[in-house]
Amino acid sequence: MNFKHSPVWVGMALACAAHTASAQSNVTLYGLVDLNVTQYKAGGRAGGDTRTVMNDGTNNGLNGSRWGVRVNEDLGDGLKAQVVIEGGINADAGTSAQGGRAFGRQTFISLSHATLGELRLGRQYILEDYVMGLTDPMGNALVSNPSTGVTNLGRAIPLWLNAPRADNVVQYRTPTWGGFFAAAQVAPGEGTTDRFHGVSAGYLGGPVAVAFSYEWNKSRTTDDDTNKSLTIGANYNFGAFKILGGWQRNRDLATGSGNGAASGVSNLTINAGRAFVANRTDGATVGVEVPMGLFTYGANYTRVKYEGTSASADLGKAALVARYAFSKNTQVYAGLSYASGDLADYISEKRVANVGMRTSF
Repeated sequence: MNFKHSPVWVGMALACAAHTASAQSNVTLYGLVDLNVTQYKAGGRAGGDTRTVMNDGTNNGLNGSRWGVRVNEDLGDGLKAQVVIEGGINADAGTSAQGGRAFGRQTFISLSHATLGELRLGRQYILEDYVMGLTDPMGNALVSNPSTGVTNLGRAIPLWLNAPRADNVVQYRTPTWGGFFAAAQVAPGEGTTDRFHGVSAGYLGGPVAVAFSYEWNKSRTTDDDTNKSLTIGANYNFGAFKILGGWQRNRDLATGSGNGAASGVSNLTINAGRAFVANRTDGATVGVEVPMGLFTYGANYTRVKYEGTSASADLGKAALVARYAFSKNTQVYAGLSYASGDLADYISEKRVANVGMRTSF
């Protein structure tokens, strides 16, 4: 994706340059704290122990704790500028999240126009994160989240791939035309990480929401395309309840990308009695969300198959979740998940149960 000679880039630049009226801007300081108490029961072949810990909402909560500053400036004639600077907080310990980054959740600047779309530069969410949110009853949250991490005999392995952010991203998003939209991202490796690419499209209209994303890396050492990840998500709101589902296919998996959908993958060795290195996975999820007054209930089932050159193994996860809204800002929640399949007895999260609370301001 090359924006240098893009008519969209040129059009937005000319619109900005031609605008001479004084702009109106506003600055918002915001924050959110989410904490939960979680009990993990390991599979018998993974030690069989039970641990009870306090987690920041990043792990099995509704949201990761954070604080941030958002600046919006109306430049007139449909042209707007925005800046978001958002830092993650490990609220259980009071430390900086995202590896200690000052503003590791998001740091970007954007220019948007009602008819030309939006151009966004900086650290931001990858396109797959939005698509996966369509598949989960609580939207990439709680123990039902398809991308919840799994520890296989002491080493982390991915369920669904979801970074969920990338550095140095240039993103262009189209306006919405009759409910349809599209977006593209690219992030240069700058010699220290793999180059990252992503495209996405979807439709939002009435009770229907559906989207897909395709993302991949260009290896900085071999120049091969790796970590090719196709994700499809959809849901339909019947009013009394919502059904959700999705599918993800990953090919040519490799560790050490440093950026993009697979940036968090540090291990692809799968151990279910015998070890093999996975280079591809296929995952599916299906669920339901039921609002009942101030309560919202959800249930889903996620399954992933890991495949190597001469071996394969699968892992399933069934989950029940609920939340109660005291207000728009303050909610309490609970969840329970149970693993099945070839890897269930070899992971540290065979059974997960938690309760938590989040509030925003």
